Amino acid sequence: MSYTPGDYQITEITLDPCHTRDIIHLLLDAHSVLDHLYLDGTQPEITAPAEDYLRESGSNYTLPAMIDALDSLINELTWAMRDAVLHIDPPRSDPAGPVPF
Repeated sequence: MSYTPGDYQITEITLDPCHTRDIIHLLLDAHSVLDHLYLDGTQPEITAPAEDYLRESGSNYTLPAMIDALDSLINELTWAMRDAVLHIDPPRSDPAGPVPF
């Protein structure tokens, strides 16, 4: 989406790794379907309905722009998840051994 400078707001959300992975897989699947549907515009008879739906819905996206936006979002989420995991300290073992029950 396009916003004028200064209209951006920073939002932070917390997702557990399983939900984040599921969201990334969903976005990858949607990206794959749209990318296959679009086929670089070589079959306009297939892509015309999708382009029409986007236009009629008032979307700011064309099909190629939506594919690119999904690609960017997938990359951002993947890097954010990797970054979060890299900063998790591994559990330390207790030199005294395990705690008896």
